Amino acid sequence: MVVSGVKPNLVLVAVVLVTSTFGFQAGIVWAFFAGVTANLLIPEPLGSIPLALLAVAALVAAGDRLLGRLPWVYPVLAALVGSMLADAVSLAALALVAGGSLQLGKPSELIVPAAVLNAAIAGLALIPLRLVMRRLGPEQKPAW
Repeated sequence: MVVSGVKPNLVLVAVVLVTSTFGFQAGIVWAFFAGVTANLLIPEPLGSIPLALLAVAALVAAGDRLLGRLPWVYPVLAALVGSMLADAVSLAALALVAGGSLQLGKPSELIVPAAVLNAAIAGLALIPLRLVMRRLGPEQKPAW
């Protein structure tokens, strides 16, 4: 799926939503297994996708302490920043594998639109996720 020349990262959106909804442990488990699976399907340097997704899960969990009281806004912001972080990690891994001779035009021309698209998808997916969690989830989160 390509939207105006930009491919969304649905695995990243899922990692952000799982981490912001269910917590850090569920987020890193999802990031690792989804990242390994995606790395087997996508021709990128081995381990770069799980590394990027684990970094995103850690970023989302750390930011949840500061901005977690904004349950409708924070996952969208986390998807925006997390997408930029994941793309930066992937570009760094590609540059290491290429021996520093990786020729890219302007990476910001692809990173920023992809981040905005991923944030929009996270915002759209957040609505049904919150409705399902309201109906099926626990009444209150445990304080521990």
